[in-house]
Amino acid sequence: MKVLSIDYGIKRIGLAIGDENLKIVSPKGVIKNRDSVKKIKEIIEKSGVGKIVLGFPLTPSGKEGQRAKLVKKFYEELKKELPEVEIILWDERWTTQEALRRLEGLSYKKKKELKDVIAAMVILEEYFDSI
Repeated sequence: MKVLSIDYGIKRIGLAIGDENLKIVSPKGVIKNRDSVKKIKEIIEKSGVGKIVLGFPLTPSGKEGQRAKLVKKFYEELKKELPEVEIILWDERWTTQEALRRLEGLSYKKKKELKDVIAAMVILEEYFDSI
């Protein structure tokens, strides 16, 4: 089954896609948050995605903060628009730090450009490692 992972941000959303059986993850890019549900729906229909893993930003202590509330709202929008697609909330506490670690040595501009999609890849890799 194809799986789409989402690293939700207020301005930008990182996307990665992978195959649950092969456990291979590929970057899908970054989209602007505006009309993001519509764009994600298009990606899912074109790619044949059957599951979404949505990064859920808990605080370091494991509690839900303000960003987690925004992600829950986004989750509800996705569920409404994509009732046939399973959506999993995934603890993404350290994914941005891992993405930045992987981007060490690159310029600030390049890091900013790539960190969201790399974080989405980390989310999906962690999910695949858990199954």
